Amino acid sequence: MNLPPVYLRSLFLTSLVSFLTPLLLVGSAIAGLIVMGLIPGLDGFSQWSSGSILSFLQTFGSGKALEGSLVIGGACGMVGALFNTYIFYRYSSFRRD
Repeated sequence: MNLPPVYLRSLFLTSLVSFLTPLLLVGSAIAGLIVMGLIPGLDGFSQWSSGSILSFLQTFGSGKALEGSLVIGGACGMVGALFNTYIFYRYSSFRRD
């Protein structure tokens, strides 16, 4: 099976973007909540929200939030790679017809 370099490059970029997107979203949400905690009156909500996010991540990371975010990022990267493979297959089958 001969895979074209265009497909491999597309697969790598799709996997990378799909992996980094949830990490950036969660990281920016936690950073935004930390900044929101500096506003008087919103510190309780900020602590509760960031604690809830970290607790959610700890569920997937065996008690470690960083591992949980990496697991979620890896799952999203795998889904992105599978989607890219499906699109490549559909595109190549349309070109043959």
